[in-house]
Amino acid sequence: MSSAVAKKNILHTVGGYIKSFFRLEKGMYIELATATVLFSVNIILTLNMPYFTEHKAIYESTPYIVLLTIAWLLCAIHLFFSKKKSASDLSIVIFGFFILWEVAYKLGWVQNDLLIPSPEGLFHVFVEKNEEIISDVIGSIQLLFIGVLLAIVLGTLLGLLAGWIARIREVLLPISNAITLIPPLMFSAYLIMLMPSFRDAAVAVIFLAVFWPTFQGTVSRVGQIDKKIIEAAKTMGVGTVGMLFKVIFPYCLPGIIGSVSRSLRGAFMCLSGAEMLGINLGIGFFIEKYKSFADYRCVLAGIFTVGVITTVIDIIVKKIEKKVIKWKD
Repeated sequence: MSSAVAKKNILHTVGGYIKSFFRLEKGMYIELATATVLFSVNIILTLNMPYFTEHKAIYESTPYIVLLTIAWLLCAIHLFFSKKKSASDLSIVIFGFFILWEVAYKLGWVQNDLLIPSPEGLFHVFVEKNEEIISDVIGSIQLLFIGVLLAIVLGTLLGLLAGWIARIREVLLPISNAITLIPPLMFSAYLIMLMPSFRDAAVAVIFLAVFWPTFQGTVSRVGQIDKKIIEAAKTMGVGTVGMLFKVIFPYCLPGIIGSVSRSLRGAFMCLSGAEMLGINLGIGFFIEKYKSFADYRCVLAGIFTVGVITTVIDIIVKKIEKKVIKWKD
Protein backbone atom coordinates (compact mmCIF):
# COMPACT_ATOMS: atom_id res chain seq x y z
CA MET A 1 0.00 0.00 0.00
CA SER A 2 2.81 2.40 0.92
CA SER A 3 4.49 1.61 -2.42
CA ALA A 4 1.30 2.47 -4.31
CA VAL A 5 0.98 5.73 -2.35
CA ALA A 6 4.59 6.60 -3.11
CA LYS A 7 4.06 5.98 -6.84
CA LYS A 8 0.91 8.08 -6.75
CA ASN A 9 2.78 10.93 -5.06
CA ILE A 10 5.59 10.73 -7.63
CA LEU A 11 3.12 10.78 -10.52
CA HIS A 12 1.29 13.69 -8.92
CA THR A 13 4.56 15.63 -8.50
CA VAL A 14 5.70 14.92 -12.07
CA GLY A 15 2.26 15.82 -13.41
CA GLY A 16 2.29 19.08 -11.49
CA TYR A 17 5.74 19.93 -12.85
CA ILE A 18 4.65 19.21 -16.43
CA LYS A 19 1.53 21.35 -16.01
CA SER A 20 3.52 24.25 -14.57
CA PHE A 21 6.07 23.93 -17.39
CA PHE A 22 3.43 24.26 -20.10
CA ARG A 23 1.38 26.89 -18.25
CA LEU A 24 1.70 30.34 -19.81
CA GLU A 25 -0.19 33.61 -19.68
CA LYS A 26 -2.92 33.87 -22.33
CA GLY A 27 -1.01 36.54 -24.22
CA MET A 28 2.02 34.26 -24.45
CA TYR A 29 -0.04 31.50 -26.06
CA ILE A 30 -1.18 33.98 -28.69
CA GLU A 31 2.39 35.12 -29.35
CA LEU A 32 3.58 31.51 -29.56
CA ALA A 33 0.80 30.79 -32.04
CA THR A 34 1.86 33.86 -34.06
CA ALA A 35 5.47 32.66 -34.13
CA THR A 36 4.29 29.18 -35.19
CA VAL A 37 2.22 30.66 -38.02
CA LEU A 38 5.22 32.69 -39.22
CA PHE A 39 7.38 29.58 -39.03
CA SER A 40 4.82 27.66 -41.11
CA VAL A 41 4.63 30.51 -43.64
CA ASN A 42 8.42 30.35 -43.94
CA ILE A 43 8.26 26.64 -44.77
CA ILE A 44 5.42 27.10 -47.28
CA LEU A 45 7.17 29.97 -49.06
CA THR A 46 10.44 28.07 -49.19
CA LEU A 47 8.87 24.96 -50.71
CA ASN A 48 6.20 26.47 -52.95
CA MET A 49 6.91 30.09 -53.86
CA PRO A 50 8.35 30.26 -57.39
CA TYR A 51 11.28 32.43 -58.47
CA PHE A 52 9.83 35.37 -60.43
CA THR A 53 13.20 36.40 -61.85
CA GLU A 54 16.23 34.48 -63.06
CA HIS A 55 18.90 33.66 -60.49
CA LYS A 56 22.34 32.18 -60.95
CA ALA A 57 21.92 29.35 -58.46
CA ILE A 58 19.01 27.60 -56.79
CA TYR A 59 19.89 25.46 -53.79
CA GLU A 60 18.25 22.57 -52.01
CA SER A 61 15.99 23.87 -49.25
CA THR A 62 16.40 21.03 -46.72
CA PRO A 63 19.26 22.60 -44.66
CA TYR A 64 17.35 25.87 -44.42
CA ILE A 65 14.15 24.14 -43.31
CA VAL A 66 16.09 22.17 -40.69
CA LEU A 67 17.53 25.44 -39.37
CA LEU A 68 14.09 27.05 -39.20
CA THR A 69 12.75 24.03 -37.32
CA ILE A 70 15.62 24.14 -34.82
CA ALA A 71 15.09 27.88 -34.35
CA TRP A 72 11.36 27.35 -33.65
CA LEU A 73 12.07 24.57 -31.15
CA LEU A 74 14.69 26.64 -29.31
CA CYS A 75 12.37 29.65 -29.13
CA ALA A 76 9.49 27.51 -27.84
CA ILE A 77 11.67 25.81 -25.21
CA HIS A 78 13.08 29.17 -24.12
CA LEU A 79 9.55 30.57 -23.80
CA PHE A 80 8.33 27.70 -21.61
CA PHE A 81 11.42 27.80 -19.39
CA SER A 82 11.70 31.57 -19.02
CA LYS A 83 7.97 32.47 -19.10
CA LYS A 84 9.03 35.78 -20.70
CA LYS A 85 7.21 37.46 -23.56
CA SER A 86 10.56 38.53 -25.00
CA ALA A 87 11.19 34.90 -26.01
CA SER A 88 8.17 34.82 -28.31
CA ASP A 89 8.89 38.38 -29.50
CA LEU A 90 12.35 37.24 -30.56
CA SER A 91 10.97 34.31 -32.55
CA ILE A 92 8.44 36.60 -34.29
CA VAL A 93 11.24 38.98 -35.31
CA ILE A 94 13.45 36.11 -36.55
CA PHE A 95 10.76 34.42 -38.65
CA GLY A 96 9.48 37.74 -39.93
CA PHE A 97 12.99 38.63 -41.10
CA PHE A 98 13.41 35.29 -42.91
CA ILE A 99 10.02 35.68 -44.61
CA LEU A 100 11.04 39.13 -45.87
CA TRP A 101 14.39 37.77 -47.07
CA GLU A 102 12.79 34.82 -48.88
CA VAL A 103 10.14 36.95 -50.58
CA ALA A 104 12.61 39.69 -51.54
CA TYR A 105 14.94 37.18 -53.15
CA LYS A 106 12.32 35.28 -55.09
CA LEU A 107 10.55 38.43 -56.29
CA GLY A 108 13.86 39.77 -57.57
CA TRP A 109 14.22 42.70 -55.17
CA VAL A 110 17.70 41.31 -54.46
CA GLN A 111 19.61 41.86 -57.69
CA ASN A 112 23.12 40.80 -56.66
CA ASP A 113 23.31 37.02 -56.13
CA LEU A 114 27.03 37.29 -55.42
CA LEU A 115 26.74 39.58 -52.39
CA ILE A 116 23.31 38.59 -51.05
CA PRO A 117 22.46 34.90 -51.49
CA SER A 118 19.07 33.32 -50.88
CA PRO A 119 18.45 31.93 -47.37
CA GLU A 120 18.63 28.41 -48.86
CA GLY A 121 21.95 29.26 -50.51
CA LEU A 122 23.46 30.66 -47.32
CA PHE A 123 22.61 27.72 -45.10
CA HIS A 124 23.47 25.17 -47.76
CA VAL A 125 27.11 26.14 -47.06
CA PHE A 126 26.86 24.16 -43.81
CA VAL A 127 26.21 21.04 -45.91
CA GLU A 128 28.82 21.76 -48.58
CA LYS A 129 31.59 22.83 -46.16
CA ASN A 130 30.55 21.05 -42.98
CA GLU A 131 33.86 19.29 -42.34
CA GLU A 132 35.87 22.45 -43.01
CA ILE A 133 33.65 24.59 -40.78
CA ILE A 134 33.73 22.05 -37.94
CA SER A 135 37.52 21.78 -38.17
CA ASP A 136 37.95 25.56 -38.15
CA VAL A 137 35.53 26.03 -35.25
CA ILE A 138 37.33 23.39 -33.17
CA GLY A 139 40.66 25.03 -33.97
CA SER A 140 39.40 28.46 -32.91
CA ILE A 141 37.89 27.16 -29.66
CA GLN A 142 41.10 25.32 -28.76
CA LEU A 143 43.18 28.46 -29.26
CA LEU A 144 40.59 30.52 -27.38
CA PHE A 145 40.59 28.15 -24.41
CA ILE A 146 44.40 28.06 -24.11
CA GLY A 147 44.85 31.83 -24.45
CA VAL A 148 42.00 32.80 -22.12
CA LEU A 149 42.94 30.24 -19.46
CA LEU A 150 46.55 31.42 -19.35
CA ALA A 151 45.52 35.07 -19.29
CA ILE A 152 42.94 34.68 -16.52
CA VAL A 153 45.18 32.55 -14.29
CA LEU A 154 48.27 34.74 -14.65
CA GLY A 155 46.30 38.01 -14.70
CA THR A 156 44.50 37.04 -11.49
CA LEU A 157 47.69 35.96 -9.69
CA LEU A 158 49.55 39.12 -10.67
CA GLY A 159 46.50 41.23 -9.88
CA LEU A 160 46.26 39.77 -6.37
CA LEU A 161 49.94 40.54 -5.73
CA ALA A 162 49.72 44.05 -7.16
CA GLY A 163 46.48 44.77 -5.32
CA TRP A 164 48.01 43.72 -2.00
CA ILE A 165 51.56 45.03 -2.41
CA ALA A 166 51.62 48.75 -3.21
CA ARG A 167 55.16 48.73 -4.64
CA ILE A 168 54.26 46.17 -7.32
CA ARG A 169 51.01 48.00 -8.06
CA GLU A 170 52.73 51.35 -8.57
CA VAL A 171 55.10 49.79 -11.12
CA LEU A 172 52.65 47.63 -13.10
CA LEU A 173 49.50 49.75 -13.22
CA PRO A 174 51.02 52.54 -15.37
CA ILE A 175 52.40 49.89 -17.74
CA SER A 176 49.03 48.15 -18.00
CA ASN A 177 47.24 51.47 -18.54
CA ALA A 178 49.50 52.19 -21.50
CA ILE A 179 49.25 48.70 -23.03
CA THR A 180 45.47 48.41 -22.75
CA LEU A 181 45.10 51.54 -24.89
CA ILE A 182 46.65 49.63 -27.80
CA PRO A 183 44.20 47.28 -29.63
CA PRO A 184 45.55 43.70 -29.29
CA LEU A 185 45.05 43.11 -33.02
CA MET A 186 47.75 45.69 -33.74
CA PHE A 187 50.28 43.25 -32.29
CA SER A 188 49.19 40.38 -34.55
CA ALA A 189 51.32 41.24 -37.60
CA TYR A 190 54.42 41.40 -35.39
CA LEU A 191 53.52 38.33 -33.35
CA ILE A 192 53.08 36.25 -36.51
CA MET A 193 56.74 36.95 -37.34
CA LEU A 194 57.96 36.68 -33.75
CA MET A 195 56.27 33.50 -32.54
CA PRO A 196 57.42 30.05 -33.72
CA SER A 197 54.02 29.10 -35.19
CA PHE A 198 50.69 30.58 -36.23
CA ARG A 199 49.01 28.82 -33.29
CA ASP A 200 51.39 30.46 -30.82
CA ALA A 201 50.78 33.86 -32.44
CA ALA A 202 47.00 33.40 -32.11
CA VAL A 203 47.33 32.39 -28.45
CA ALA A 204 49.53 35.44 -27.82
CA VAL A 205 46.92 37.79 -29.34
CA ILE A 206 44.19 36.27 -27.14
CA PHE A 207 46.48 36.47 -24.11
CA LEU A 208 47.09 40.19 -24.65
CA ALA A 209 43.35 40.80 -25.12
CA VAL A 210 42.46 39.21 -21.77
CA PHE A 211 45.53 39.41 -19.49
CA TRP A 212 45.76 43.15 -18.82
CA PRO A 213 42.01 43.77 -18.34
CA THR A 214 41.93 40.78 -15.94
CA PHE A 215 44.94 42.17 -14.07
CA GLN A 216 43.41 45.63 -13.77
CA GLY A 217 40.03 44.27 -12.70
CA THR A 218 41.60 42.11 -9.99
CA VAL A 219 43.66 45.02 -8.64
CA SER A 220 40.51 47.14 -8.49
CA ARG A 221 38.56 44.43 -6.65
CA VAL A 222 41.34 43.93 -4.11
CA GLY A 223 41.20 47.67 -3.37
CA GLN A 224 37.45 47.43 -2.69
CA ILE A 225 37.75 44.86 0.12
CA ASP A 226 36.37 46.06 3.43
CA LYS A 227 39.31 46.99 5.69
CA LYS A 228 37.56 45.32 8.62
CA ILE A 229 37.88 41.95 6.85
CA ILE A 230 41.63 42.48 6.40
CA GLU A 231 42.11 43.59 10.00
CA ALA A 232 40.15 40.60 11.30
CA ALA A 233 42.32 38.23 9.24
CA LYS A 234 45.51 39.88 10.53
CA THR A 235 44.25 39.57 14.09
CA MET A 236 43.90 35.80 13.53
CA GLY A 237 47.51 35.64 12.38
CA VAL A 238 46.87 35.10 8.66
CA GLY A 239 50.10 35.54 6.67
CA THR A 240 50.59 37.02 3.20
CA VAL A 241 49.95 33.79 1.30
CA GLY A 242 46.91 32.96 3.40
CA MET A 243 45.63 36.52 3.03
CA LEU A 244 45.91 36.36 -0.75
CA PHE A 245 44.35 32.93 -1.29
CA LYS A 246 42.04 32.43 1.71
CA VAL A 247 40.67 35.94 2.17
CA ILE A 248 41.26 38.18 -0.85
CA PHE A 249 40.84 35.61 -3.64
CA PRO A 250 37.43 34.28 -2.45
CA TYR A 251 36.24 37.87 -2.11
CA CYS A 252 37.32 38.70 -5.67
CA LEU A 253 36.18 35.41 -7.24
CA PRO A 254 32.58 36.43 -8.13
CA GLY A 255 33.84 39.50 -9.96
CA ILE A 256 36.54 37.51 -11.74
CA ILE A 257 34.07 34.92 -13.01
CA GLY A 258 31.59 37.65 -13.88
CA SER A 259 34.20 39.26 -16.14
CA VAL A 260 34.98 35.98 -17.96
CA SER A 261 32.00 36.38 -20.30
CA ARG A 262 33.17 39.82 -21.45
CA SER A 263 36.74 38.57 -21.72
CA LEU A 264 35.70 35.62 -23.88
CA ARG A 265 33.71 37.82 -26.27
CA GLY A 266 36.61 40.23 -26.65
CA ALA A 267 39.12 37.40 -27.00
CA PHE A 268 37.10 35.64 -29.69
CA MET A 269 36.79 38.86 -31.69
CA CYS A 270 40.56 39.37 -31.44
CA LEU A 271 41.17 35.75 -32.43
CA SER A 272 38.89 36.01 -35.46
CA GLY A 273 40.58 39.24 -36.48
CA ALA A 274 44.05 37.71 -36.09
CA GLU A 275 42.98 34.69 -38.16
CA MET A 276 41.77 37.01 -40.89
CA LEU A 277 45.02 39.03 -40.82
CA GLY A 278 47.30 36.10 -41.49
CA ILE A 279 46.93 33.21 -39.05
CA ASN A 280 46.00 30.38 -41.40
CA LEU A 281 43.55 28.45 -39.24
CA GLY A 282 40.21 28.97 -37.53
CA ILE A 283 36.85 30.41 -38.51
CA GLY A 284 38.36 33.86 -39.16
CA PHE A 285 40.70 32.27 -41.71
CA PHE A 286 37.67 30.54 -43.25
CA ILE A 287 35.99 33.93 -43.75
CA GLU A 288 39.12 35.56 -45.15
CA LYS A 289 39.84 32.67 -47.50
CA TYR A 290 36.42 32.71 -49.14
CA LYS A 291 36.41 36.51 -49.27
CA SER A 292 39.51 36.27 -51.47
CA PHE A 293 37.55 33.86 -53.72
CA ALA A 294 34.60 36.32 -53.77
CA ASP A 295 32.40 33.53 -52.36
CA TYR A 296 30.23 35.66 -50.10
CA ARG A 297 27.85 32.82 -49.30
CA CYS A 298 30.71 31.24 -47.35
CA VAL A 299 31.73 34.60 -45.88
CA LEU A 300 28.20 35.15 -44.52
CA ALA A 301 28.08 31.55 -43.27
CA GLY A 302 31.34 32.16 -41.39
CA ILE A 303 29.98 35.38 -39.86
CA PHE A 304 26.81 33.52 -38.82
CA THR A 305 28.98 30.81 -37.23
CA VAL A 306 30.96 33.39 -35.24
CA GLY A 307 27.70 34.87 -33.96
CA VAL A 308 26.43 31.45 -32.87
CA ILE A 309 29.72 30.57 -31.14
CA THR A 310 29.94 33.83 -29.18
CA THR A 311 26.28 33.51 -28.13
CA VAL A 312 26.73 29.91 -26.96
CA ILE A 313 29.92 30.79 -25.06
CA ASP A 314 28.16 33.69 -23.35
CA ILE A 315 25.21 31.49 -22.31
CA ILE A 316 27.47 28.72 -20.98
CA VAL A 317 29.63 31.11 -18.94
CA LYS A 318 26.59 32.79 -17.40
CA LYS A 319 25.10 29.40 -16.49
CA ILE A 320 28.39 28.35 -14.87
CA GLU A 321 28.54 31.65 -12.98
CA LYS A 322 25.06 31.10 -11.55
CA LYS A 323 25.85 27.52 -10.53
CA VAL A 324 29.32 28.05 -9.10
CA ILE A 325 29.04 31.48 -7.48
CA LYS A 326 26.30 31.64 -4.87
CA TRP A 327 27.37 34.98 -3.43
CA LYS A 328 28.00 38.38 -4.93
CA ASP A 329 30.34 41.29 -4.27
